[in-house]
Amino acid sequence: MESTELLLVESRPPTRHVAATNLLAMGFRRRKVLAGSFVFVLFAAISAAIFLPKTYESEMRILVRKERVDPVVSAADAGGLSVRDLIMPEELNSEIELIRSDDVLRNVVLTTGMHTRRASFLRRLLGPPSTEIKIARAVRTLAKKLEVEPLKKSNIIAVRYSSSDPAFAAHVLNALSKAYLDKHMQVRHTPRQLNFFEQETEHYRQKLAEAEARLAAFPREGGAVAGQLDRDIAVQKLGEMKMNLSQTQATIAETRKRIASLEAQIPATPARITTQVRNLDNAQLLEKHKSTLLELELKRTQLLQKYKPTYRLVRDVEEEIAKTRVAIAAAESSPLRDEITDRDPTYEWMRGELAKARTERRALEGRAAALTQGIVQFDESARSLHASGIAEQELMRAAKVLEEKYQLYLKKQEEARIADAMDRSRILNVDIAQEPTMPVLPTRSFSMFLLGGILLAMVLSAGAVFVAEYLDPSFRTPEEVQQYLSIPLLAALPKSAGQTPNALAQ
Repeated sequence: MESTELLLVESRPPTRHVAATNLLAMGFRRRKVLAGSFVFVLFAAISAAIFLPKTYESEMRILVRKERVDPVVSAADAGGLSVRDLIMPEELNSEIELIRSDDVLRNVVLTTGMHTRRASFLRRLLGPPSTEIKIARAVRTLAKKLEVEPLKKSNIIAVRYSSSDPAFAAHVLNALSKAYLDKHMQVRHTPRQLNFFEQETEHYRQKLAEAEARLAAFPREGGAVAGQLDRDIAVQKLGEMKMNLSQTQATIAETRKRIASLEAQIPATPARITTQVRNLDNAQLLEKHKSTLLELELKRTQLLQKYKPTYRLVRDVEEEIAKTRVAIAAAESSPLRDEITDRDPTYEWMRGELAKARTERRALEGRAAALTQGIVQFDESARSLHASGIAEQELMRAAKVLEEKYQLYLKKQEEARIADAMDRSRILNVDIAQEPTMPVLPTRSFSMFLLGGILLAMVLSAGAVFVAEYLDPSFRTPEEVQQYLSIPLLAALPKSAGQTPNALAQ
């Protein structure tokens, strides 16, 4: 016997793979779904274009610039009142937040009467709310519908508002521009600024006058006329006197050594020196001796005439004659020595130098004492002038600081006065570059609705076809059956006219 195998196949929905070549066939098979979806969406878009209320958008543009700078209390120079710098993104964002601030929007609501407009049917059923609630709701609605954005690469802020009434849209932006400019001027200017600077200027003017008066009265109160200059002169003189004292002390030491040297050399130096020596015969003495000898010889001759040679008187005369001859011989053998002496100039110079050195030493010692006393006095004077100079510099610094502050507040006062005048003339850093006008054309036209409806109908109808094709579990081609069952397909019967797919499946 032959065995028979039973093939069991699990029933599961077929996997659909849509190829690009089957798109047209898919659309043809689902032409009812495609046509119905397209017509329904296009009809809805045309109905919305006809029955929805028209919306009109009014636009306003605000130019942010830097043509004036309000005074700032700072020690640094704030520059001139007319400067042109780049507008930072933070400044544009600050102006945008100022435009969208609650008080500005509240002023717009109150000016335009938005809170008194007709409310929705549901809100009318809930009962009439209070005025504050109406205003708050109107402010919230305005904040949602108001579009504020900076334009790229510019200092311009674009403000847009849409409404079904074109005149009301322009009216809202006009009220917004007025409220914003008032708010800008209010936050940029403080009313008491000018009074503050005037008070501070007067205060520092009085302080400066008092400081200058104290500085002028400082010399009369014991201070120097020019403390710094006098101190420098005193210090210079003190240095010169100390240098002179050192030189004087060195000279005194040198003079003392000189005096000691002279005092040691003077005793060893003779006071007089021989200047001339002459050897001469003593003619008067020889002549006197010879005369005496002649007289004695004459006396002996006379005595010999009377007495004998042995007589005593004769002998005495002969002895006198012998002595006279001896004296003559001694006088002739010992000539007369004539020496001439004079004061030694070296000795006299040394004595004079010694006296001069002693006198100079006394003078130098007196000068050193005077210099020492002068140094003490100039040192005290320099210290006093130094303290006086410090006090004077302190007064000058205080006066300079007060003068700088006075000049600063005087400048700020003038800037505040100019800013106040600009505020009165409404010269601001923002300006309405484009005034809001009443729009004529609505933001959405019928052609735009029609074009958008056609595009949307095409997309949605194509999506409906794909969804219907994906949810259909029937087989349409032999290849789908062979792919689903994973077995060879032997034969396929064509669909007969009038037969449904369900009948074929049975």
